[in-house]
Amino acid sequence: MRFFTKLSFALLFVFSPFEMMAGDIDKEIKALYHTLDSLIGCQDSLISEKKAHIKAIHDGVRGMQLTTEQELTLNNRLYDEYMAFNFDSAHYYIKKNIDILQSLDDPDLKASSLIRMAHILAVSGMFEKAGAMLDEIKPSLLKNEKKVEYYNQQAELFLYRSEMAQYSPFFKEYIDSTQFYRQLILQIAPKESFEYITNMASYTCERGNEDQAIRIFEDYLPSIRQGDRRYSIITSTLAYFYSRKKQSGPQEKYLLLSAISDLRGTILENNSFRELSAILMERGDYSKAYSYLSQASGDAQLYGSRLRSVQAARLSPLITKAYDAERAQAQHRTYLLLIIISLIALLLVGTITYTLSLMRKRRLANEKISRMNKELSQHNDEIRMMNAQMKEANRIKDEYIGRFLELCSNLIHRGEERLKKMNRLARERKLEELYAELKSNAPIAGGIRMFHQNFDTAFLNIYPNFVSEVNQLMAEGCGFEMDGESNKLTTELRVLALIRLGIQDNQKIADILRSSITTIYTYRSKMKSRALNKETFEDDIRRIATY
Repeated sequence: MRFFTKLSFALLFVFSPFEMMAGDIDKEIKALYHTLDSLIGCQDSLISEKKAHIKAIHDGVRGMQLTTEQELTLNNRLYDEYMAFNFDSAHYYIKKNIDILQSLDDPDLKASSLIRMAHILAVSGMFEKAGAMLDEIKPSLLKNEKKVEYYNQQAELFLYRSEMAQYSPFFKEYIDSTQFYRQLILQIAPKESFEYITNMASYTCERGNEDQAIRIFEDYLPSIRQGDRRYSIITSTLAYFYSRKKQSGPQEKYLLLSAISDLRGTILENNSFRELSAILMERGDYSKAYSYLSQASGDAQLYGSRLRSVQAARLSPLITKAYDAERAQAQHRTYLLLIIISLIALLLVGTITYTLSLMRKRRLANEKISRMNKELSQHNDEIRMMNAQMKEANRIKDEYIGRFLELCSNLIHRGEERLKKMNRLARERKLEELYAELKSNAPIAGGIRMFHQNFDTAFLNIYPNFVSEVNQLMAEGCGFEMDGESNKLTTELRVLALIRLGIQDNQKIADILRSSITTIYTYRSKMKSRALNKETFEDDIRRIATY
């Protein structure tokens, strides 16, 4: 008993959880994690509220006849609602506007719709299609406000491309293109606008002045409410700025703020959860890291963003690396665990071996019994079949022996009577009547009728349902009807009756029925042609039961 008590304590020691964090975490960050986890638990409710809000917009115009301008405005509004919530729906409504604007001559409106389309295509990873949309726009024909949107979308597209080409030779080229369009925006955008602020901060950071970029955003952030997509963008970008400065505390804080804003605003096209999971993995908090990575992947799938899905998938190598590090730290525990397992194995190996032996013997016995049961079942089936065949054979024998003894007796009696008649005619020298009697076929025809009558009666006594079962094998409208005279078969049915009795040879059937072999062959061919299943017709006849 003491041994197992000590063993239990040893196991508890081996499987005790790793430390969650390396060092203390700031109270503010802990509070933010608590808020974030609470919002994750409420995400389904937040998404339902978002869907209800969008439904209210739809319901507000249901049944109304909208002008072209009103329809364009409605589609833009629905696009804005779906832009960071669902790719397919956003694509659907902005595509409607693009189709409507094909017939209108308004470069600014067309450009606005094409830019919106390019945005959702870019965030979903379809860079070539997004670029093709932007290539349809001639910026020289646009007003400054639309030019800012156009340049901003070009900068965003190259920024996404740089994220996907992070470790390739094209990374710097994409960043340079992004910086080029940022410069164009800074030349024409109003200085208080969101576009100017975000591009100025990002442009400044890429030039190497992260501190100034951080000041620009931190001064501007209080003017935007949490839950607004712009808030999520700024806080996420601030986290990036701090990561360039190798300041993990502020980086983590702003990623948390961005993720919280994404959840409150039901923004499924997000980036912060993935970045947080990478930080948590490096720290060793694998459970929460997996949770946030799953959240990022789930949001990407709900939105339909191929770009975010691919970025989440890229964390797989980091996961492997994290687990390798964990295994290295736990190697010494493995040795202790092996010792404990060896002791347990020594105690259990005998029992397991004996148990396996018993199980094997039991399994073999069960298999043998199962085989014997199957064989017995097969033998029983064969015996039942043989009994049925013997029973049927006995019925046929009993019926036909009695019938044909009677038939033979009648034929002998008729022969004797005819012989007496001919002797009398010869004795009385009535040669003409004697010749007529000798020439007459009436006795033979009468014998044949008697044979048929006895055959039909005997057969139908053995197989009372024969005609109805034959009709079930025939095509519609091709069945047999019994003659008006009771218990009398037609010639065709007699052919089938002889087949059922096992007589297959056409010559034998012709001899029995006093017909030509050609006639019998013709009957069999015609009946096959009228059958539902011509190939198995005669086999089906032979399977008709006696009762």
